Amino acid sequence: MRVIKDADIRKAEILDAAEKLFHEKGYSKATTEDILQMTGIARGTLYYHFKGKEEILLAIIDRKIDKHEKEFRTLAEDTTLSAVEKLVQVIHLQSNSGVLAEGLHEKENAEFHQKSFQRSLLRYAPVLTEIVEQGIKSGEFSCAYPRECVEMLFCASQLFDPGVFAWSQEERQRKKEAFFCMLEVTLGISVDAKKRIISDC
Repeated sequence: MRVIKDADIRKAEILDAAEKLFHEKGYSKATTEDILQMTGIARGTLYYHFKGKEEILLAIIDRKIDKHEKEFRTLAEDTTLSAVEKLVQVIHLQSNSGVLAEGLHEKENAEFHQKSFQRSLLRYAPVLTEIVEQGIKSGEFSCAYPRECVEMLFCASQLFDPGVFAWSQEERQRKKEAFFCMLEVTLGISVDAKKRIISDC
């Protein structure tokens, strides 16, 4: 058991160092040599855990997705919150999640951004659908296609990623208002619930 634990700790150290470097230098400029210097490990140790820099970035993406999926799952299972309250917290969590890595948005790394989006959608959609279904049962929402609506709303939320779109404050505000209109129509949210979501977000 100790060997497995030590290996997990070492892997986490590599990911922590790589994520810091990707933020500071950008993915394309950061090198495996930079990671080795920051962690103080041998090259063979690095390649024991990861085949290369690309695999490290994907592991960073998956680690963050794991974290947010657990947070969404905790919300879904919280019986003290209404579906609307859960939805508000989901929006807060998404808006405060930050950019995975600065280099993820460089033009040459579009593939990684796509993989990040695909992984996020596939992992988050089931648990977010549960929240919507809870709202349907409680009468807070009215939606015939909960899973599909969640997926479309998630896609629309990518418009707010500052690493992809550099909207002005006015443009961002208009898109935010439009997004809440989409929530209202797509999920069949009442006007009062919509007002609450807007005020809390």
